[in-house]
Amino acid sequence: MSDLRQWHTTKRHSFPIGRGFTLVELLVVIAIIGVLVALLLPAVQAARESARRSQCENNLRQIGLALHLHHDTLQQFPMGAVNSEGSMWTYYIMPFIEQQNAQDIMTIGEDSRGNFQWAHPGPYDHARVANNPSYRNILIVETLMPIFQCPSNAIPSVGQYDVSSDNWHVVNRHAASYLGNASGFATNQTERDENGRTLGSLDGVLFGWSEIAFKHILDGTSNTILVGEALHDVETQDLSGSRRERPEGDHKDHWYFGSDDIDINNDLSECLGSTAVPINYGGSTNPCENARSNREACQLYQLSFSSNHPGGAEMLRCDGSVEFLVEGIDEIAWSDMGTRANQISALED
Repeated sequence: MSDLRQWHTTKRHSFPIGRGFTLVELLVVIAIIGVLVALLLPAVQAARESARRSQCENNLRQIGLALHLHHDTLQQFPMGAVNSEGSMWTYYIMPFIEQQNAQDIMTIGEDSRGNFQWAHPGPYDHARVANNPSYRNILIVETLMPIFQCPSNAIPSVGQYDVSSDNWHVVNRHAASYLGNASGFATNQTERDENGRTLGSLDGVLFGWSEIAFKHILDGTSNTILVGEALHDVETQDLSGSRRERPEGDHKDHWYFGSDDIDINNDLSECLGSTAVPINYGGSTNPCENARSNREACQLYQLSFSSNHPGGAEMLRCDGSVEFLVEGIDEIAWSDMGTRANQISALED
């Protein structure tokens, strides 16, 4: 019996006693993990941005194909915008991006029943606009169309409240990330042509009442910008809420299909840009914060092509190719890319 007790005692103490981590060892392990995470996160972020940029390029290629199909069908590119009516170039390519059914719901132009509106005279519920043909355009501008949004812009998927300069409302309007190229020289969207149209009769490809075809692009389709990326100011739009916008625009807002501000011949930078303004003009600052005292800079800011991609923005050329252009590009070269016949004009001079 004593031998058995001795065996149990010996057996119980034959196992090694376990030892936990010391505080120093734990801190070292945590530090190593922290270093590894710090090294890994930039690579993950870079991979995500690369994927977002690839999607942005793909959007522009699809838009370019739609614009070419429009040209093949009607022998010209769509009008950049229709002043005093409201429709944008993006409306006219809807059949070529598989949105014919959505376009069929809409009506543009004016007749004896009044103006087919891109906004409502005040806050509304959806039943009110759905049951009134004069306001059905609102249903479509409140419909998310991912092809017109760069994922790097982080635009809210639920839309944003927007009020035009004459106090008409869209409750959940979806923003756009792409502007038509109106000019290589325009620096102010309030200037009017001989017909009284803002951003009309310009030297680009898509502008107010434009009717440009390939035959008009004398500089060559590979040398001329058709559409470019632009950064919709999500934060300022949210802060604006139901505040009425100034007639010449007071923040960088971009939209698709149509606009009440274009209907009243204001703020065509909602769908058009100019290469007379450097890429990413204004940087992280907002020159429109003091729009009354800083009108010139605010106008440049609204017309600028820009993006959240580091160092530049994606551009669609008239030949359908897409290229990332850096923000430090030569001013003259960048301006020339926005004109359709500047090289020929310079030779003639």
